[in-house]
Amino acid sequence: MRRYVSDAAELTEEYGIQIGRWKQYRDLGPLPFDAMWCVIPPGGSSAEDVHPEVEFAVVTRGTAIYEEGGQKVEVPTGGVILLDPEQRHVIHNPSPVQPLTILSIYWMPRDAVAAADADSAAATTDGAGRD
Repeated sequence: MRRYVSDAAELTEEYGIQIGRWKQYRDLGPLPFDAMWCVIPPGGSSAEDVHPEVEFAVVTRGTAIYEEGGQKVEVPTGGVILLDPEQRHVIHNPSPVQPLTILSIYWMPRDAVAAADADSAAATTDGAGRD
């Protein structure tokens, strides 16, 4: 059994917030997903973000407000938001006193992985038998 706590994570400044990538936990070895802690200060917001991965974000402390194209969704502690690939979003911390902490788990969608595997296989086949 292993325990990981956001308060003890090594954080760096990214996307206008504090990020703690799970690669810092070397004892995990390879995982079928990537993950990071996201810590947003009281009253703060992330920069707008868009990425090719699916993102499953769990609010572990505070309340998050996710914004996309003017639409806002409130996610309380213990709540989850699922973002599709290429879905632009900004995360806001409405609290004037409490930091917001989110565990973001993300991965490439299956169709993108299958396409990359097919491209890799085609490149290997195309290169076979060449001098």
